[in-house]
Amino acid sequence: MKAPRLASQTLIVDDSGRTQSIRLHKSKLLAVSGPLKGKEFMITKEVFTIGSGERNDLRLDDSTISRSHCEIRVVPDGYLIRDMGSTNGTVVQGLRITEAYLSHGTEVQLGKTRIVFCPLRETVEYALSQEETFGRMIGASIPMRRVFHIAETYAPTDATIMIEGETGTGKEVLAEEIHRHSARRDKPFIVVDCAALAQDLIASELFGHTKGSFTGATSDRIGAFEHAHGGTVFLDEIGDLSLELQPKLLRVLEKKEIRRVGSNQVRPVDVRFISATNRNLRNDLNNGRFREDLFYRLSVVRVELPPLRKRLEDIPILSKKFLKELLPRDGMKNVVDFDKTMMAFRNHDWPGNVRELRNLIEFACYSGRRPLNLATFLYLGKVPAEQSSGLGDFSLDQPFKEAKNALIQEFELRYVTHLLAKSEGNISKAARKAELERAYLQRLIKKYGLKDSS
Repeated sequence: MKAPRLASQTLIVDDSGRTQSIRLHKSKLLAVSGPLKGKEFMITKEVFTIGSGERNDLRLDDSTISRSHCEIRVVPDGYLIRDMGSTNGTVVQGLRITEAYLSHGTEVQLGKTRIVFCPLRETVEYALSQEETFGRMIGASIPMRRVFHIAETYAPTDATIMIEGETGTGKEVLAEEIHRHSARRDKPFIVVDCAALAQDLIASELFGHTKGSFTGATSDRIGAFEHAHGGTVFLDEIGDLSLELQPKLLRVLEKKEIRRVGSNQVRPVDVRFISATNRNLRNDLNNGRFREDLFYRLSVVRVELPPLRKRLEDIPILSKKFLKELLPRDGMKNVVDFDKTMMAFRNHDWPGNVRELRNLIEFACYSGRRPLNLATFLYLGKVPAEQSSGLGDFSLDQPFKEAKNALIQEFELRYVTHLLAKSEGNISKAARKAELERAYLQRLIKKYGLKDSS
C-alpha cells in the first residue's frame, strides 16, 4: 500500500515568483538496530539505492534483503522512498509500502536493519530548466522542468541515458530530442523496439548477419548498430531484451564493437545508447530477468518521466498544443467551455498519459462535431451533468446500456478508420500504434467491414 504523504514541498522562488530550483535539506540515514547499528549514511544523490547488491549506495549484507531492495529519490515534494519489488518488502512507520514520503524521524525497517531518516540544517539545491519546452516536449510543471534540466545538461555529451516512465509519457520523443540536441544530430537515430523483434531474428536485427549464416540469409545484412554508426541507438522497452542477448549488448557498450551473425570479423561502431523502459527493472534484477552489470551500464544517467496525473498543471498547455497541430486554422475558436473541460480533465486518471490525451483530442477533432466540447469525449460518467446535452449522436431517452453501446461503437468505428488511414492500411503498424493485439484489431476491422477499404 501507499503510505500517506509525510513531507511538505520545499522550493526556492526568485523575486519574480518563478521557481528556479528545488531546495531540500541535506539528509542522512541513521541505523538504530541491526548489524549496522550506530552508523550514518549521507544521501548525496538524487537516487539513493539500498539493497544487498554490491553496487548499491547502502549495501545491507542480509539474506532477507533483495539485491535491489528500495531507493530514496529526490522529487519536488521532498524525499520519496520506493520499494523495488523486494521479496520481503519495505516497511515505513510499521506499514509495508510501495512508496512513501519521508520526514524527520521516519523509521524504515529493512530486514534486520531499522533506519531513521534525519534531515540536516544544511540545504542542497536541484536546478530546474528555465525553459518550458525541450524540442517537441512541453511542460511548465516542476517535474517536467527538472527533466528538461537533466536533458539539457547531458544531451550534448555522449553519456548513456536510461529513460523510465509509464506507457504514453513520451519516452521516445525525449530520446529523439536528446539526439537532436547532441553533436550527433546529423547522424542516424535508429529505434530498436526490443518488445517487437522476433526472438529468432533479434541478433540479426541488432548485429547484422553474413550470407548463409542461417536459413533465409541470402545476402549480407547490416544491423542496427552498424547502421547507426556516428549517431544514436534508441533501445525501446529494453526490459524485454532476452537474457541470451544481454551479455552481447554489454560487450557492445564496453568495447564499441560488434560481430555480425555468422562472422568472426570484429567491426568497430561509434554509437551513443539511449534506452527506455516502462517496467521496474530493479524488480527484474531481483528476479534474475535482467543483468545487474548491464543495468548500471545503461543507466549512467537516469531520467524518470512523470505520469500525466502528477503534472496536471500541464494539461491545458498540452491540450492547446494538440489543438493547434490538429486544427491549425481555427484551433481554439471551435472549442467551447475550455476551462470547464480542463477541470474535467484534471479529475481523470489518464492511464495512457500524454498519448491518451492526444488521442482523445485527435479523435474529437476528426469527429466533425462543431462546436467542439472536448469533455464529452471522456469516458461516460466523467462528464459533469450540466454538459450532458452534448453527449453523442443518440437519444438520452435510450436505456443506459443501449446508449453506452452506441457511443462505444461510434468510437471504435471512427478510431479504427482513422488509425488505418494513418498507418496506410498496414495492420501490424496500426496495432503497434494503438498498442493493441493484432488479432483484436483484425476483429474490429472485420466487425465494421473495414478490411476492403483499408
